[in-house]
Amino acid sequence: MTRPLCTISWVFFVLFMVFSLSACGEKEKGDEDLVLGNWTQYRNRAYILLVISSTGSWNSSVRIADATSKIVKSKGDAQGSWHMEGKQLIFTVITSSIEEIWEKNDTSFFEIVELGPRVMLLKEENGRVGEWKKTSSKKPGDIEIDTAVVVPIKPLVVNLNKNSSSAPDRYLCLNMSMRLKELMPDQVIPVMHPKAREAAIIFLSSLVFEDVKDFDQIKIQKAKLVDVLNPYMEGFVKDIDIEHVIISNTIDKVEEFIIEHTMSAGKAAEKETGEKKDDKKLPEEKKPKE
Repeated sequence: MTRPLCTISWVFFVLFMVFSLSACGEKEKGDEDLVLGNWTQYRNRAYILLVISSTGSWNSSVRIADATSKIVKSKGDAQGSWHMEGKQLIFTVITSSIEEIWEKNDTSFFEIVELGPRVMLLKEENGRVGEWKKTSSKKPGDIEIDTAVVVPIKPLVVNLNKNSSSAPDRYLCLNMSMRLKELMPDQVIPVMHPKAREAAIIFLSSLVFEDVKDFDQIKIQKAKLVDVLNPYMEGFVKDIDIEHVIISNTIDKVEEFIIEHTMSAGKAAEKETGEKKDDKKLPEEKKPKE
């Protein structure tokens, strides 16, 4: 049966209105939207990090690399307010510890030469054009750029060395991570060398019970472990975070430890860390008497 012409016309009208309203809702990003986010500029072996927030505030810091471009040191930071006037981006500096870049109580005017989703070219008052690149997918409201990286290490279990043949067998069980030095915004996280884990096992298994009996001793061995791992991590290891450590006399407890930290990694586990009182000894599971 042929439908009435008015009905067909009404259907097309409704569809037209739906698509029109949908198109109206897809608003293209303006300059004030594009400018928001985390930006970085590389200049004279230094990275200037700039975070522009939708709240009208901004935050900037400077990271310095050494000759190898591996070691990053924070030089200082600055913050203030910003706004746009036409094709000008205007920054007012409220506080600053890097006055050679952001002078305190100063107002800087930048002409927007180019502004896109990933690149921003700003012309300074002295005529110099600086290139800024987007470096993070963080929300524009975030005012801090976290370049620190934590690399987890699979749970380690080693048989501790003995001072005498009569000493009981003891197993050191560790769940830990490597905290790396700060990375430059465009640096790739170094891949752990296959022999890094083997080196850690050799070092830990050379220790005796007295080397790890309390948290003071654990801190000492932790510092040594950083030196052991660094040759296999291009010198990037800054510290070792120990999430859980026990010393056990029984294989059963070792198996429980491995299961807890591998098969149940998603669950929150009770942690023993070096932040506890130094006079406390590490938990040692006693072998049941026969």
